[in-house]
Amino acid sequence: MRLDVWLHRVCLIKSRSQAKTGCQNGKILLSGSAVKESHSLRPGERITLLLPHRRIEVQVTAIPEGNVSRKDAAEYYSVIEDVAWGRRAFERDGWMILRRVGGEPQVASGLRADEAP
Repeated sequence: MRLDVWLHRVCLIKSRSQAKTGCQNGKILLSGSAVKESHSLRPGERITLLLPHRRIEVQVTAIPEGNVSRKDAAEYYSVIEDVAWGRRAFERDGWMILRRVGGEPQVASGLRADEAP
């Protein structure tokens, strides 16, 4: 099965066209290297998804024969690593602070920690 079709069928990417674009832009890697969307997947291969605020690495465990329901989708891969990054909230002197990784801390909408939603 094609990589872009598999990613869509197992619900890791919302659409096949998004998976195709991700492959073309180098945001989807196979064993650490860029890969074409037409690559024929086999069980045991490792796929890395470089999403805007997280990186997910999965190992293909099976190839579905047809469409897959959302609740059954996780049976076709195992998550090796799931790392989120970007903005993080933390408390300093009673104020909620948003911090961009590699950026300067900013007060989050002027909310005190005890007022945060």
